[in-house]
Amino acid sequence: MSSLSRCASVSGMALLVLICCCQLDAGSVLSTTDENVDRIVEHHIGTTLEEVWRGAIELERLGDDSIGDIQLLLGHENITVRLMASKALLSLGEASGVRDTLISISENGDAPSPQRASAVSLLSEFRDPRTERTLRDLAASEARGDSLLRVEVGKSLYSVTRDRKLVRELLQPLLTVDDDVARTGAAIALAELGLFDGDVKSVLRSIELEPTRQGIVAKLLLERDRLIRSLEREEDTKPPPTSEKLLEAEREILALETALQKKEQDLKKLQRRRRPAATRNPLLDEILQRIRHFYVEPDLIDDDQLIIEAAKGMVSSLDPFSSFMDVKDTKDFYEGISGEYAGIGAQVQKDPETDTLKILRPIYKGPAYRAGLLSEDLVIEVEGVPTKGKTLDEIVKGLKGKPNTPVTLNVFRRGWREPRDFVITRETIQLDSVLYQMLPGNLGYINLAQFGDTAVREVLAALDDLESQEMRGLILDLRSNPGGYLQSAVALVDEFVDDTKMPIVSQRSESGVFDDSERFATEGMRADYPMVILVNGSSASASEIVSGALQDFKRAKLIGEKTFGKGSVQRLLPMTDTIKEFLGGESTLRLTVQHYYLPSGRSIHTRRNRDGKIVAKGGIEPDLKVEPREFPLWRIEALGRLADGKAFEEWIDEHYETNKDLVARLVEYGDPGDSSDFPEFSQWFENHSEPGLTKDDARFGLRRRLRRLVEDERGAQFACDFTEDLQLQAAIFDILGSLGTEVSTIPQYNNIIIKEEPGEKPESL
Repeated sequence: MSSLSRCASVSGMALLVLICCCQLDAGSVLSTTDENVDRIVEHHIGTTLEEVWRGAIELERLGDDSIGDIQLLLGHENITVRLMASKALLSLGEASGVRDTLISISENGDAPSPQRASAVSLLSEFRDPRTERTLRDLAASEARGDSLLRVEVGKSLYSVTRDRKLVRELLQPLLTVDDDVARTGAAIALAELGLFDGDVKSVLRSIELEPTRQGIVAKLLLERDRLIRSLEREEDTKPPPTSEKLLEAEREILALETALQKKEQDLKKLQRRRRPAATRNPLLDEILQRIRHFYVEPDLIDDDQLIIEAAKGMVSSLDPFSSFMDVKDTKDFYEGISGEYAGIGAQVQKDPETDTLKILRPIYKGPAYRAGLLSEDLVIEVEGVPTKGKTLDEIVKGLKGKPNTPVTLNVFRRGWREPRDFVITRETIQLDSVLYQMLPGNLGYINLAQFGDTAVREVLAALDDLESQEMRGLILDLRSNPGGYLQSAVALVDEFVDDTKMPIVSQRSESGVFDDSERFATEGMRADYPMVILVNGSSASASEIVSGALQDFKRAKLIGEKTFGKGSVQRLLPMTDTIKEFLGGESTLRLTVQHYYLPSGRSIHTRRNRDGKIVAKGGIEPDLKVEPREFPLWRIEALGRLADGKAFEEWIDEHYETNKDLVARLVEYGDPGDSSDFPEFSQWFENHSEPGLTKDDARFGLRRRLRRLVEDERGAQFACDFTEDLQLQAAIFDILGSLGTEVSTIPQYNNIIIKEEPGEKPESL
């Protein structure tokens, strides 16, 4: 049994607040088309017809790219699956093979009556002789003894032939049978065709006062008939109506239909209100009772909404990646995966330490980055609403919006005393998943930001380019990579291994409801050059599968910090028609159903008990632990004051234009660490120095600002900065060592500085 196997981001959805398909949690976004189709079939096979039509809608949402896979379902052994595929294909405008499938079902005397009737109803979309012949044969034979089939045959026959006489002869006999369903179905069908003679009106009048959908429809049809008769009587006594009067009559009919639709909605609301308020849970019942009695603003109390919020809290208490999505949440979710949306341009997650929103990485060229947001920034508020205590979904709703609209973020950065406001204009942004370059010594470097739709294709293109330049070793940077599609992770691992003794990844569940699955490498692999993977505490899900699998296969060495520990699979479970009616629309349960396991059998996932205490540590331990360069808080604050004082802008205004070539070299290959290469640096520093600020701090801040300036001018982000990145330096040293190459023989690495803190005497390697 296949599953929705989309590895999620760190927080269940390390959402990209810039494009749809934002990285959602495993199972929230469909992995590959065939798996999507399999998942939908598995969920809806053997269910009611109402569920089957919901499955058809899910198939339709897969879009044109899935048509080929859906067409394969027309040959499925299960009738309901064939019906589901037929409905989806008709909605997608692809009718090839559908007619013959529907005719086969409708002519199958062993098939259940509802399925045959549904097939006949869908046949009304075809206007060809073969369809007409089939319907006429059914009308003359089997439909005579099956009232449900007979009604649908009559309606479809009219759509195909426009023969009112034929339909009247077929359906009118049902108006006098003892079967209420057949009698009312035939009456409504005839009335919809404008055939009110015989017992049609009497049957409709008998049900028009019923608080049911059939009653509402009957009332609507009778009202429309009365209006038409009234107009006809006026026509007999008055001059022929003008076009304006006809238009007015049409408007009256439309207004009546609209009013009746609203009445139907109001009736449903009234029925819900008249239900006993009890939830059959004494705790919830008592809480609801006390809220109604004591709450300060009674007009704000909505029992249904309170129960919905209770459901959300119940599901979210299981783990950070499970959730209940009500009607609006479900609508927003499917709109989100259908295309792009406007956002601030950043990858975000919930910070586990502060429970606030954290910027994993701004998207360069995006509005958040241009406004000044940086990686690891904490977003305290979005439009004045605190992010603490909110789910990631709730926060992202505030970040998303229409293009060219502003959103105000209150942001705190390590080293600041107080948070600051940033006003960001939302944009629709395309994300490049991969940045790469050839480092000195012919070491290839690839930074993969997330495992999206194009991730593997971009990585393979980068590898091909680097290998064509005679790459001797590879550094794959998965730091702060929140995850993405499972198949992308598996495909990437498969590029580097062909060992089929162990699976690349396994999915297992303790419940036994979903089948366990394993994914193995295929034959063939790339050259066996040395390989290092960089990871940190924000590397999660798919990035943990890649790094952990290549570590288990002994194909790559891991350097950095322990990964996040997110290895769970989520499935989307649509709610029943009862809940749909109760809530007034589609709702969805997103539930964790399985865990991922690495080739060696170890689990990625960090498990906690009901109290939140860790009972099983997940994540991947690096082979070589290297922490990133850290500045003391007080020195970061001093550097922040230097930036606030526009000191960097002053140096740039005076020296940048006349020293562009020098600046480009300094930002790409580094400096000796003593600031001597920066023109008039000492005088500039003296003019802006303050207690606690060192020359090296100022040099670091100036170079970082210049680096962004050069990036803006070149229109592209630097793939890496090996002169300041201690973890990357460790990877370079490790690969060069395995190749037997001395670092000192490569001049570009002469400025690599190894030191504990900025300001100490550097050691050059």
